Amino acid sequence: MPPFPAEVRSILNRVMGSSPADLRLVAQRLHDHALEERMSGEELRSALELLGYRTVVEFCAELGMPAHVAERWERFGVSSEMKQVFAYLISQRKRFAEAVEEFEAITHVGLKDFLRSRGIV
Repeated sequence: MPPFPAEVRSILNRVMGSSPADLRLVAQRLHDHALEERMSGEELRSALELLGYRTVVEFCAELGMPAHVAERWERFGVSSEMKQVFAYLISQRKRFAEAVEEFEAITHVGLKDFLRSRGIV
């Protein structure tokens, strides 16, 4: 996505600094979605693979999101906030997998196989 002209940044900064709270929040949202670095569709697909999903469509369908959201995310990626959410989910999944491995090493119960059969890890 090409960068926005400097005038747009200037207008958004003025609105955020001098507007009622709701308008300021709308301007912040526009700034975050239009000007902040986004997670590309390719990066999103890679992140979702790490979370166990084959496609963006599969992920969105599991969440009950409309198909047009998956199409938009594939094409334009997601906001910087969502990028942080996906990074957090991946981090938590890795921590969980490490905890399962440690648990199995101590107990020899086969928790990983059980969780894998349920699609959790």
